[in-house]
Amino acid sequence: MPTAPLPPDERTRQENLELYQILDTLPEQQYEDLTLLAAQICGAPISLLSLIDRDRQWFKSHRGLELEQTSREVSFCAHAILDEGVLEVPDATQDARFCDNELVTGPHQFRFYAGAPLITPEGHRLGTLCVIDKTPRQLSAGQIEALQALARQAMAQLELRRTLLRVQSADAARVQALSHLAANAALLRQFVEHAPAAIAMLDREMRYIAVSRRFSTDYGLAGRKLEGRHYYEVFPNIPQHWKDAHQRVLAGAVERCDSDEWLRPDGVVDLIQWEVRPWRDARGRIGGIIMLTENITERVRAQRVKNEFVSVVSHELRTPLTSIRGALGLLAGGAAGTMPPTAQQILGIAQKNSERLMLLINDILDIEKIEAGQMRFDLKPVAVPELLHTALEFNREYAHALGVQLHIETSDLPPQTQIMGDEGRLQQVLSNLLSNASKFTPAGGAVHLGAQVRGEILRVSVRDEGPGVASEFVPHLFDKFAQADSSSTRKQGGTGLGLAIARAIVEKHGGVLEYLPPAEDETGATFFFDVPAVASP
Repeated sequence: MPTAPLPPDERTRQENLELYQILDTLPEQQYEDLTLLAAQICGAPISLLSLIDRDRQWFKSHRGLELEQTSREVSFCAHAILDEGVLEVPDATQDARFCDNELVTGPHQFRFYAGAPLITPEGHRLGTLCVIDKTPRQLSAGQIEALQALARQAMAQLELRRTLLRVQSADAARVQALSHLAANAALLRQFVEHAPAAIAMLDREMRYIAVSRRFSTDYGLAGRKLEGRHYYEVFPNIPQHWKDAHQRVLAGAVERCDSDEWLRPDGVVDLIQWEVRPWRDARGRIGGIIMLTENITERVRAQRVKNEFVSVVSHELRTPLTSIRGALGLLAGGAAGTMPPTAQQILGIAQKNSERLMLLINDILDIEKIEAGQMRFDLKPVAVPELLHTALEFNREYAHALGVQLHIETSDLPPQTQIMGDEGRLQQVLSNLLSNASKFTPAGGAVHLGAQVRGEILRVSVRDEGPGVASEFVPHLFDKFAQADSSSTRKQGGTGLGLAIARAIVEKHGGVLEYLPPAEDETGATFFFDVPAVASP
């Protein structure tokens, strides 16, 4: 792994960093707000405010990552401070600088990185404001510009801190600090106004300080001067539960809602998702609130239309397909007399593909029911040993046709173990896991079905002896229509919906379905699900 070279100004850069007296300090809300905005605007699960020390990188704010620091040797940001522009790494596994970095190859699975340097007025680059994802991607030009603006805001906060350190000993310095604070507020206001997201910043009296253009457009306020006006004056029909939420935020809470109705001034009701959190001044006092909202009306409408379309098309396909399958079955049974070998072979192919198409339609209908919340479950006490043995028998013929043996390992399972579940749906989960394992196990190998009770939790596992799951595909295992892009996977076929459906069914039983990576000296893939066990009768 190539190590980033030291910047030409490393000695003075380090001296400047120490002037801010920021290293190893407690979290502060103004920096937490900046990483929040960076993550939201860039759509990234991880956002860091990183400072490069002599032999480490230390995080003043770390959103989505539990680490507080790493060695400088593995730091992406140590590379980012070598230049004034944004360092963007679309796919770290394809970048010679990072492909064997432990943050990429290890459990953190970094793939995408973009970092904007924190540049002092003297031109020293102290660290970065960066966003990270576990999926390869790129930022838009607007997101890069916003990330740079946020980095300037972070640097402005650091400059404000440095100034406040100086004012402790002189009145003149206090005047200078106030000047910096005013300048910082102006910069923050400018950022909010030009942010690509719908953002509004208000003071403690609920008067507008700044709003983004997107906010004005989304709420029909374009062209109106809002600064200084009261929020409830602009929106006189604001519901009481929103007012209550605002008061909780002014007391320090963070409020959010994934879907809420919003009555626009023109009488149209939109659906929005929103988050409201307090912003704090340099002394840590709550100065007001920041609103981040997104109009999801069109997204929800498009999802509803898609679900209706899938349902209609699936049902329209199912009816004629049932007739086709019946006709093929009659022909295979000799209803039209004995058929030549070539015709029988063609008929077999037709039957196999009609079954595959019916499986796809059933899976699509199941996904549609799950997303619409319409999948029904008949929960009753289910005897686990019988459930597992039945699943084994249901799938034994399929496995044997592939030259694979099915083994069951339940020596640690109490014979009276029960769970509260829908037996048919649980069989669907087990059949999916067992058939997948059989497909990827080479002929002559075996699939192992096991179960054990841990406290009040039943764990059922299915382990194959195949090549395992490629590490880059693991994050997508449970995505809809997800299939590893390899010749072996394509050869085996499948709809790419089975694991997504299985996970949803397990979650409806109050459990989890996960993939367990093999140890270094092992091969194959193991999937397991945990569900609550019930007391034996």
